[in-house]
Amino acid sequence: MRWRLLDSITELTPGSKIVGTANTRFPDALFADHFPSFPVTPGVLLVEMCAQLAGKLIEATTWEQQGFCTFPILSIIRDSKFRQFVPPRVDLVLEATLLELREESAMCRGRVIVDGKRHANMTLVFVFEPGGKVPGGKQDLLETHEREAFSALRSPWLPPEPA
Repeated sequence: MRWRLLDSITELTPGSKIVGTANTRFPDALFADHFPSFPVTPGVLLVEMCAQLAGKLIEATTWEQQGFCTFPILSIIRDSKFRQFVPPRVDLVLEATLLELREESAMCRGRVIVDGKRHANMTLVFVFEPGGKVPGGKQDLLETHEREAFSALRSPWLPPEPA
């Protein structure tokens, strides 16, 4: 399974907000059991989509403001609300805003929008190593991977090139 669930980043203001797109074109087998005769996108996938987008906002913020790339990992999901069912094969607009950034963590608010209507929202808490350190010491590999990811998502903000 492909774990990059985002299609694009359409807006990104480091330290503030990110907007992106995704879709629910998952294999029919996923919807067969969730639920028979009433297919609904699992909430965990909607949370993961928002977490991936919010993670990019955190990365862009630390890169821009502190000069290094962090590796944010989803730690806590708070206040998740699934307000309307999200069916299969629809396009989504995802939004995340940065609520708080600390040396070792960040908190973002995520929203899932379908046809201009909010279908879900959540507060997501991420943790990361202070100072941008990467477990295992492969910082250059992480930065290269993330530069490629921002480019593949056609982000209007791109990480700075290495010095």
